[in-house]
Amino acid sequence: MNYQQKETAANNSNTTPETLQQLATDKDSYVRYKVARNPNTPPESLKLLATDKDSDIRYCVARNPNMPQESLELLATDKDYRVRYWVAKNPNTPQESLELLATDKDSSVRACAANNSNITPETLQQLATDMSCFVRDIVAQNPNRTELIERLVLMTNYQLAQAADPTT
Repeated sequence: MNYQQKETAANNSNTTPETLQQLATDKDSYVRYKVARNPNTPPESLKLLATDKDSDIRYCVARNPNMPQESLELLATDKDYRVRYWVAKNPNTPQESLELLATDKDSSVRACAANNSNITPETLQQLATDMSCFVRDIVAQNPNRTELIERLVLMTNYQLAQAADPTT
């Protein structure tokens, strides 16, 4: 296959899993990028792409709905915050990884973890007192929040407002 054929095949949802598996090892990173985005890429190929040196490929694979949980666990510790962001958003991310992502240094990653339907009430409760108002707002919108979590968000908002302006 020439480059154009490879790119077209990697991007086509009707491409066979065997072809996608072959293209997952292509020397061209853009072909691998397209394979990582393809929803029909087999789990074995996604696992391989999760270890790619190119962070653009890793963040695309983290977005893939067929990404195996064990690879999501690996990517939850990726050095690139965009990869961790998409792991936190992935509906297949296991609870243990969401617990880790809830402590991420990047508030957008923590917010995505707070919005994930797999997050435990305990982890959601931890995020209810996050220093970022953006994260707390996401926690307050999570349909799995409890009354205690709602009170924690309100209390934290009030306490931070008091710290900023004690006259309020």
